[in-house]
Amino acid sequence: MNLIRRSLTNKALFLFSVLVLIVLMIGVFLKRREIEMISVNIFLITAIGLMVLILLLFATDVILPLNRVTKEIRHLLTGKNYQRVEPSTIDEVGIMTHFFNEITKDLEKISYDIKERRRMSSELDIAAQIQKDVLPKEAPEAPGLDIVAKTRTASEVGGDIFDFLSSADNSQIFIYIGDVTGHGVPAGLVMMMVETLITAIVSQGVLNGKDLMLNTNALLTPRISSRLFMTAVMLRWDKVQQKMYYTGAGHEHILIYRAKTEIVEMIRSGGIALGMIPDSAKITEEKEIPLEIGDAIVLYTDGITEARNQTDEMYGVERLQEALKKNGYQPSAEGIFNHLTTDFSQFVGEYVQVDDITMIVIKNSGQQVDTSPVKLTISGQKPTQSAVWNWEE
Repeated sequence: MNLIRRSLTNKALFLFSVLVLIVLMIGVFLKRREIEMISVNIFLITAIGLMVLILLLFATDVILPLNRVTKEIRHLLTGKNYQRVEPSTIDEVGIMTHFFNEITKDLEKISYDIKERRRMSSELDIAAQIQKDVLPKEAPEAPGLDIVAKTRTASEVGGDIFDFLSSADNSQIFIYIGDVTGHGVPAGLVMMMVETLITAIVSQGVLNGKDLMLNTNALLTPRISSRLFMTAVMLRWDKVQQKMYYTGAGHEHILIYRAKTEIVEMIRSGGIALGMIPDSAKITEEKEIPLEIGDAIVLYTDGITEARNQTDEMYGVERLQEALKKNGYQPSAEGIFNHLTTDFSQFVGEYVQVDDITMIVIKNSGQQVDTSPVKLTISGQKPTQSAVWNWEE
């Protein structure tokens, strides 16, 4: 009986065979009894009754379930409200009904996933916009300095940060660059925390980079996971004395182009990343960077030095150092920045960015040079028209 229940063809053949067999049996019975006219009428009525009965059975078992599932499929295809149909058979109609139910479950799950992704995408866009709003739009007036800074995230929300902050008495300018481990939302949240802490601490009257880094670290460490931390370099420009100082927090090297000798010094930033240990006082210190007119400082994140080209070769700090050596003579920070970017872009080519990238160029132009605010660029990771990597969206 399983073969009959599982196949519409077998079911139809079975019912037809039953009908033929019953009709033949009635015919044989009437023939043996030699009943003529009246028995023919009885025979026809019985045959018709049997056919109606079999048709009802077929309609109940096949046609009605098929119509139900067909109706719901039509509603699905035309965008109307549909309902799942409980399978009543295990034949082709039952299989179709089960398939329809499974498909609608998957469609509902896909629809839910799409809505969730749209919601998450919308929230990421908002987070990215908030992050962009936090980052500086222009450098402050810094007598003696010419500054250009740009950043480009690898995803909607990045973990790189830079900022320019004036001290409470306006005698100092703090310039810093930071890189949170990884990228994406977790890195972006830590970045926002650090930016908020540093801004608040500067507003309280801190006048040197060491105290600024120590206070930031003390407040940050108990508030983030031990797996998340941020490397940073904090520069302090003394407006009055025209002197530059630096405090490291486990970040990349500081590159300094010397205009007189046309060489590039590479200084270890020193210190330990923010958020790694509660008290870093013993390994954090502020040191001076002697600067003469024409000298330039380059700060960067490892998104530049660890970028790879099509042959999987890493750009490396040595190439950045060599590019600065060749182009450090440029009369403006923007000129140096553009030439460094060109060298980087030519090396990586059609590079798929996998980490956030940030670079700051600071040139000591002297007190007599016009130091109007410099526009900064903050870019998101979106397809560009150029096949070569660039900073723009």
